[in-house]
Amino acid sequence: MAVLVGGAILSTQIDPTRDIAWQTWAAFVAGLGLYTLGQTQLRRWGPGRRQEEQLGQAIRGLDDRYKLYAFLASSLPDYILVSPAGVHVLVARTDGGQISCLKDRWKASGSRLMSLFGPGLGNPSGDAAKQLQKLRALLSERGFEDVPAGSVIVFTNPKAQLRIEGCSSTVTRIKELKDVLRRMAGKGTNVALTTSRIREIQHVFDERMQAAHSWR
Repeated sequence: MAVLVGGAILSTQIDPTRDIAWQTWAAFVAGLGLYTLGQTQLRRWGPGRRQEEQLGQAIRGLDDRYKLYAFLASSLPDYILVSPAGVHVLVARTDGGQISCLKDRWKASGSRLMSLFGPGLGNPSGDAAKQLQKLRALLSERGFEDVPAGSVIVFTNPKAQLRIEGCSSTVTRIKELKDVLRRMAGKGTNVALTTSRIREIQHVFDERMQAAHSWR
């Protein structure tokens, strides 16, 4: 915002009969770029935006084959869940109101003016795809290419009303997350991962978690 204001002030200091100086255009472009980056970081790190506590509460009651990892490393997704269904990226959103995903095109109700001053909904499908790519790279590196991997977009705001058609990720509200995970896991011989296989995968992320804690 400071760079944008500086560009506006700079534009008032030039002769109105002359073209706007390139420094002014550079300030506007730099300001918009920094503002966009700031909104992205606010969505991730802003007050009330970190959701590991809510996600942990949502899956409480599931057995120890389900394990949630949060913020292990900058090179990994923020939230990773290891379960009988495989390894999944959890993309958390705090948005409320009417939210729709039609073939990975997202829309949310609300004032466009207000969205300029807040982090906004963004593109959860795009975020999920990028984070899933990071996850699969790690699994491949550790020899787990055959392990099912996917993404789940979770809306933690109880006022969120969802309309989902043709979304590439599983989308749910947090109060239904536990049931969604159970359905994904299947039953009996249809379960994707055995308990021993789950423990092997959890060991990989446990190592990352210990490394993260020792660094902190």
